[in-house]
Amino acid sequence: MKIIIDECLPKRMTKFFQEHDVWTVSQIGLGGSTDTILLDELNTRDIDVFITIDGNIEYQQQFKNRVFGTVVIRSVSNRFSDLLHLKEELVKAVMNVTQGNILHVPE
Repeated sequence: MKIIIDECLPKRMTKFFQEHDVWTVSQIGLGGSTDTILLDELNTRDIDVFITIDGNIEYQQQFKNRVFGTVVIRSVSNRFSDLLHLKEELVKAVMNVTQGNILHVPE
């Protein structure tokens, strides 16, 4: 499974998904891209799951026809310490999200 983690999230989150191919947006050369450009580019790169903490993205962008699923994290901050307790739920969401759909963590 190929997973991309949004640049607004800590790089250390890649360790949550060690049995998968995981990169950050910056690692794939798309750091600083607008959401539209980022999502369109991910659509062409055979990505399975995109993880973000941007709660507005689902209202500002179209996801229905995307070839990847999206997991939106709901947290008080994007600090690793505030996300660590969500690890199991994130892994479950990544395994269950389907292309063109959005899952929220926590639900």
